[in-house]
Amino acid sequence: MAPDRTTASNKVPEIRSGDTVVVLHGKDAGKRGKVERVMRNPVANEKTAGRWRRVSSRPLSVVISGVNIAKRHQKARPRMSQNTQAPAQQGGIIDKPMPIDASNVMLVCPRCDRVTRVKHERLGSGASVRVCGHCREQLEADA
Repeated sequence: MAPDRTTASNKVPEIRSGDTVVVLHGKDAGKRGKVERVMRNPVANEKTAGRWRRVSSRPLSVVISGVNIAKRHQKARPRMSQNTQAPAQQGGIIDKPMPIDASNVMLVCPRCDRVTRVKHERLGSGASVRVCGHCREQLEADA
């Protein structure tokens, strides 16, 4: 029997929110930005129209500020009642950053300012930290 390749790995993502990254592929290739959030896409099977299909082929995507901007048209919505203090929703065209697959971005080291792969090292206390592949400086300590 063939091994099941649909299971998600428990690997910790190399890119985390707050990291500075460079886009490698797509319409925004070469742009730098800060990661706003990291999204894990569900990797599971879903039954649709009598057939099973994968929900997502890519397990990880990131939203980067100022990159991969989409325009969304939003309708104005007034307040429903006078009792609620919620402000009325403004209508118009809204710029919204959309997710990019994590394989299309690469981390930038804040110390040497170079695009780098992430390496992992153990501290004397046994904690694992992310380090730059070029300068071997610590990117940030894992909590």
